[in-house]
Amino acid sequence: MRTMKAQLRAACRVGPGAVAGLLVLGGLAFPARLLAEPEQKADTITFRQLSSDANSAEPKVRRAALKALATMGPEALDPISLLVADPVRDIRANAILAVVRLYVEPPPKRQVTSAEVGFSWSPYLATPWPLPPVLVTNLVRALADDWPSERRDAAYALGVVLTPPVDDSVADELIYSLADPADEVRLAAVRALGRLRAKRAGDQLIGRMADPNLEVRLAAMRALGDIREPRALAALREQLDYYEDATAGRAALDSLARIAHSSTAGLFEQARFAGTAERRRAGYEGIARLGGVRDADALAVEQRLTEEREPEVRLAMAFALAAAGRPYLERVVQSLSDGELANQAMEYVAELGRARSDALAPYLQDRDPVVRARAAIAAGFSSGPRTEAELSRLTSDGDPSVRRAAEVALMRMRPLKPAKSIE
Repeated sequence: MRTMKAQLRAACRVGPGAVAGLLVLGGLAFPARLLAEPEQKADTITFRQLSSDANSAEPKVRRAALKALATMGPEALDPISLLVADPVRDIRANAILAVVRLYVEPPPKRQVTSAEVGFSWSPYLATPWPLPPVLVTNLVRALADDWPSERRDAAYALGVVLTPPVDDSVADELIYSLADPADEVRLAAVRALGRLRAKRAGDQLIGRMADPNLEVRLAAMRALGDIREPRALAALREQLDYYEDATAGRAALDSLARIAHSSTAGLFEQARFAGTAERRRAGYEGIARLGGVRDADALAVEQRLTEEREPEVRLAMAFALAAAGRPYLERVVQSLSDGELANQAMEYVAELGRARSDALAPYLQDRDPVVRARAAIAAGFSSGPRTEAELSRLTSDGDPSVRRAAEVALMRMRPLKPAKSIE
């Protein structure tokens, strides 16, 4: 009897007939407002007709149905998911893009113009809609598409719609894509494996550090940091020693700071005194992830914080102090409203929120709606009864962006039901 992994691989590498039913994921109960506010409210009769048209034998009918379905809300995911496996190339491509657009809410005045762009925004701007069973199956199958652009976009889309930890069988298919002849596909697969925290990809990602394409090499280092792969330490140190402050050297140090292995504590201590801002920032990030600034060093770090000229380094220093339990979380949270530092601050706030239950709850009452909204997004990756209560309160906030952020955060805090095993 074949395992789920074998069945999934078979569906991915065979023809159009084997597309449905291999992954069955449980649904969630979502806030009514999110389900009631799609871009275009779907009339029941029209939606049924469009769903039927998505199965039409005529490409022009399917193409028209996809165009209309793509303007709707998450209720359109089921029929669009079928079109991800359409035999016509442009329909497949547009279906994948439509899926990414349904999951990712772009920043104001921006659009999701490609799967890669959607992927770049998805860590904090994706809504964890329930996965139609056929969607993952068809996206995985698209990793074997004849066209590199579809293979690339399928990898990015998997990184958008799935949440870590990823299923081993899906991780194996992305690992298979690391050997793709197209640079763009390998790059997408590397990034998706890192985003999905696919620890089983460690050996292959270490191998990609020698990829002929520079972007892939740099992405592999980042992915190794994201999965916190300790077996990559030696190779990363070699990269850092050889390239120093060049691009590859900076990427290696960033990865080491993400892995934050105890054996590299001395490296981070040295890095915080470096002449370049990138090294100082990475040094303090590594210190933060190792537990924060030691008590014996705290006063000296606080003094240097007042003398540091680079804003991103000052923020990393506050992160390292806050990680040790010192009263600097407020400073990190307030940086969420700083256009230049917001992305850096979001990563730190989410990490600090995961580390300490209910640490973010007080900041969900901030006067600034930008801070409330972004703190709510970060709080969705944490836990705690007080945090959940505050998020529930924010679903009635006077600012629509805050309401939306709180609703999505509550969705994210509710775990998916486990997938059913397929024999």
